[in-house]
This record gives sequence, structure tokens and C-alpha cells, in this order.
Amino acid sequence: MNGVRDRLGVLCDQLTRHRTMAAEIEAAGAGPQLEELLGLLPTAPDASDAPARLGALLDAIEDACARHGLADLDVRGLEHIRWGDARLPPGFALTPGGAAAAGAGQVDAWVCPWGHCGRVVFPEEAASRPACAAGDAPLRAYPPR
Repeated sequence: MNGVRDRLGVLCDQLTRHRTMAAEIEAAGAGPQLEELLGLLPTAPDASDAPARLGALLDAIEDACARHGLADLDVRGLEHIRWGDARLPPGFALTPGGAAAAGAGQVDAWVCPWGHCGRVVFPEEAASRPACAAGDAPLRAYPPR
């Protein structure tokens, strides 16, 4: 999938951490692409053309956001990393030291409910079980218990 999984993970993380990100993407002109992408996630990546379509949608979203002044989603190479928190657009910041999740001893991490992206959320990063940006489906526990 040539970076698509990682880019989907970054986008999902941004959308779920920062509820205004969807509005920012829409303001950048990529609202229809975001809507299509999120609609495809629960079902798409089993199809042979799905990675290409998801990649094209991510490219369109990223290009629109770049023109709008937001940071890119491309995590494929170190040249894209700006130390600090490069995966978040300017003006957004991670909440320092998230509260421990309920039942943290029972879960090592949470991952994509469909296995389509590379997002991983550790219990110490979330106050409760995190959700996917596509339909607010809860992430699944890893390892499965």
C-alpha cells in the first residue's frame, strides 16, 4: 500500500484528537474526498483497487490542506519530519500526558478495527477506549483478549 496505511493512521489520529480537523479539511476544499475516504474504510481495502483509490483520496486531501496551510500527512520519509510533533498541523498540539485508560492492564494497545491503517493508541495516551474516525467505530484491543 506504499505508505497508505501510515497516512490513514495519521489522518485518523488527527481527526479523532482534533474534532475541528474535518472542518479544516472541508475549508481547504477536500470535504468530498474526506467523506468518500471515511465511507470506504469499513469495507474498501479488500478490493484490489482500494489502495490506489485510498492513496488518491489521501493525496487530494493532503494537497488541499497544504494549499490551506496545514501540515502534510506523508510519513513515508524522514525529510517530512519536523521535530516536535510534525504529524499535527500548525496550531494543534497533543494533550500532554494523557490519563491512563480504564483497564489499562488488560490492553497493550488499541488498533484499527478493520486492520486498514497503522494507527496504534497506547492506554497511557487515552482516557477511554479510542475510536476510529470512520463512523466512530471503537478501536480493537491488541492483542485480542
